[in-house]
Amino acid sequence: MKHLRWSTAGLCIIALAACDSTPVDPGATGAGPDGTLSVAAPVLGAVPALDDASGHLYDAVAVAEGINWTDARTAAEGLGAGSCLAYLASVTSAEENDFILANFQGGVPSIGGTGYWIGGFQDTESGTPANGWMWVSGDPWGYTDWADAKPDGFFTVDAVRYTGTTVGFSPIVQWEDVDLTLTAPGYVVEFEGDCTGDALIDVMLKLTQGEGPRNINLKSRGKIAAAVLSVADVFDATTIDPKTVTLGDGSDPDAPVAGNKHGKLMVAWPDLDEDGLADALFHFNTQDLIAAGLTAETTELVLRGMTTDGVEFTGVDEVAVK
Repeated sequence: MKHLRWSTAGLCIIALAACDSTPVDPGATGAGPDGTLSVAAPVLGAVPALDDASGHLYDAVAVAEGINWTDARTAAEGLGAGSCLAYLASVTSAEENDFILANFQGGVPSIGGTGYWIGGFQDTESGTPANGWMWVSGDPWGYTDWADAKPDGFFTVDAVRYTGTTVGFSPIVQWEDVDLTLTAPGYVVEFEGDCTGDALIDVMLKLTQGEGPRNINLKSRGKIAAAVLSVADVFDATTIDPKTVTLGDGSDPDAPVAGNKHGKLMVAWPDLDEDGLADALFHFNTQDLIAAGLTAETTELVLRGMTTDGVEFTGVDEVAVK
């Protein structure tokens, strides 16, 4: 993920620029000579991560003194505001579980170590260890990744946390059921909805097909392409009203979408990231951007606009101006 922004209330995390299709790589893991899992780079809470498949954001919150499941649930939900929903992660598929482990390693520091809480808990009237499980989000219970001999129903009221274990000689991270009054060193939060803390929807904006910032020459008489990507169940780029779209430093007046020789706005709706969803591709005159305030000191451009339903949106991407 290239850009993240905290809301003005400091509550929710938003992806503003184009996100890579692969999760943040925390580095290779493996068993060291002392039996601990080694991680090549900081993992926990270092970079909140966006799952492109669901459009949901995730973060791992460390609690040095430890936290029980009930308090973790309350703390996670407290990170939401308005239409930004936050809750202990509801891990409903192998892909989602793999995404969390790839980005945060489940909070497990060592083989046999205690990991982070997620949002699974058991009905007190379940009767058997395997029955009565549910997610705090209300998502249906189906996929599981229990460690060997889990769940064992040893405690009266159980919840799910990650744990470090082994299969053969290989260290892995799986789930365990433990009393929800016990503590874990943190919890995994899942965010969904509009988490900007304001009235804007944040969209994925991409100004270049490659990595790194978009290069812009101030002497150019050409055009700059700006793509807004659709995300399933989150944002449909084809609902954008091109007449409302501007690009610039985010302060009025910004540059409008360029017109062709027939006076029609230069916009197309290709599937740029080949995910089966149509995206939006706009073109802007470089000289219009300069007139709107683009200089050699500009490091990012802000795209703003509205959908045909009147919903405002914004997106940001990096530029290198010379």
